[in-house]
Amino acid sequence: MKFDQVTLVATDLDGTFLDPDHQVTEINREAIRRLKEKGILFGIASGRPIDTVRPMIADWGIEKSVSFIVGMNGGVLYDVRRREKEEYYLIPGDACLKVYHFYKDLDVVFQVIIGPTCYTNVSTPESRAKQLEFGEYEIEVNMEEFLKNRDVNKMVLHFDPSYMPVIEKRAAAFRDNRVVGFATADDFYEYVDPAVNKGFGIRQLARHYGTDLKHIVVFGDAPNDREMIQIAGTGVCMQNGSVAAKRAADYITPETNADSAVGRFLMKQIIENDAVNK
Repeated sequence: MKFDQVTLVATDLDGTFLDPDHQVTEINREAIRRLKEKGILFGIASGRPIDTVRPMIADWGIEKSVSFIVGMNGGVLYDVRRREKEEYYLIPGDACLKVYHFYKDLDVVFQVIIGPTCYTNVSTPESRAKQLEFGEYEIEVNMEEFLKNRDVNKMVLHFDPSYMPVIEKRAAAFRDNRVVGFATADDFYEYVDPAVNKGFGIRQLARHYGTDLKHIVVFGDAPNDREMIQIAGTGVCMQNGSVAAKRAADYITPETNADSAVGRFLMKQIIENDAVNK
């Protein structure tokens, strides 16, 4: 794709747009400000809930540059300017209970995210403080009772990173066509509706704004970014990204998220390069 034809840019947050301290660097902030000046839409594509990302873009000082948020790994789309939300493919509580029963003998904490609240079977002062870092509130519940007759966006398994091989081995034996599971970080494994992933979210984004996928640039680093990296006109993976994300990418940045890889790529390939072409 010619970079002077870009109409929309979407980026993952953790490990991609945010630095290791979960902040937005000055280079990234300046790059997306320049995108807006050029009339290019910019927004977030994250596994986080919309309700927690919205206040954080204000805290990061980028609210004037953000036009949209794709949350819940593609399950929710929020138009910042219109303040309109579209929600897709919730999963039934009894499917979540099946996941819960399948894994509950393992050393796993279960989480269900609804809005800015994380409902979990195990809550500690440490975990509550960690959730607050991401703008979420944590409440301990009885999962058996909580999930009865309740549809949710996703169910999350949280565990020590060293436990991932155990989780992946167990996941290979799970069967329920109402949900699909995948790793979203080295300590998270999530279940959502099979139709939902970030690639689906980017398709909905293109439909919402009436733009062609080939004019979209996306940035990611994790396995759950793979589908959107594949589907966009240009998919970019961070140097610190996963093998799966790198294999799907058109470009791999020489920098990591700690070195403002997103902002540097935007400045070089879209903003400064476009000025030269014109």
